[in-house]
Amino acid sequence: MNLTLSPRTAAAAVLLSALAMAGLTACSTAAAPSATSPSTRSVTTQLGDVSVPTSIKSVVVIEGRRDLDIVLSLGLPLVGYPYEEAGSLDLPSPMATELTAAKAKGAKELFLADEINVEAIAEAAPTLIVSRVDDVEPIIDQLTPIAPVIAIGEQDVSSWQDDLRLVASATGTEAKADTLIAAYDARVKELSTTYATVLKEHTFAPVSIDDEGSQTRPNRLLSSVLRDLGATPSAAFATSIKTTEGAKFGPEQLLSAFSDADGLIALVNEPAVWTAVQANPLYKQLPAVENGHVVRSDKQTHEGAALTAMHCLDVIESLLKTF
Repeated sequence: MNLTLSPRTAAAAVLLSALAMAGLTACSTAAAPSATSPSTRSVTTQLGDVSVPTSIKSVVVIEGRRDLDIVLSLGLPLVGYPYEEAGSLDLPSPMATELTAAKAKGAKELFLADEINVEAIAEAAPTLIVSRVDDVEPIIDQLTPIAPVIAIGEQDVSSWQDDLRLVASATGTEAKADTLIAAYDARVKELSTTYATVLKEHTFAPVSIDDEGSQTRPNRLLSSVLRDLGATPSAAFATSIKTTEGAKFGPEQLLSAFSDADGLIALVNEPAVWTAVQANPLYKQLPAVENGHVVRSDKQTHEGAALTAMHCLDVIESLLKTF
């Protein structure tokens, strides 16, 4: 039998066929999995692998030095951090500008430094916790139910550059980390070139001084920056570098320990202690003091990351300018 469709019927059949094909295509498309980006990033920390949300909405730091510096310098949304006791420090923080901006966006002081409060951390509701491995490891079982924890090192464990890159890889801010490290390297090169003669022909030492005595340590951040610049170390500083341990001296040994240092960075925390140090007869007899080659810093330059490292370069440059 020969069936011939009318023009109208043929057009309808074509339309129905097209609609059927479209329906099949739509069903096929709906059934296929959608291509979406991962919801987490995995990083390996000193406490193992950690899955971090790709969307970081809030970050808490616990130790308040390298961890705080990293979070601020990468521009992560800080919501909570520890604070120093009022009046204990009188020098500006190396992170003052960035911390002020974070406070304006809602960052809060959670607890006194070294007095970790897990309840306060939980109340801050972070999506990520960043802090030193020594601080988080003892309480890791209390922290992980709150948020993923990135454990970073400290001066005797890892470099600030390594930890900066670790947190950056966990938060998708690798480009920012590279920029920060490149800026530090460029500044080191600039200063080491500008003050090459001074750095080579004079000896230097970072010295912590209080009523219990004095010491110089090789791996504190400011000490590391001095070493990056190629500064010639004084005898005591050189000994600490060689042994990788701090060289400590009693109160009566201040002059004998650092009389060979042409330039000193006095690391003194409390204002009252600094007043007492300046009145100390042994301190006054130090050649660096007599010749005006001393600048002051404090424990805020002992540890940190990009922001503090750049601040250390400013402190050291202020000393180099005295020669």
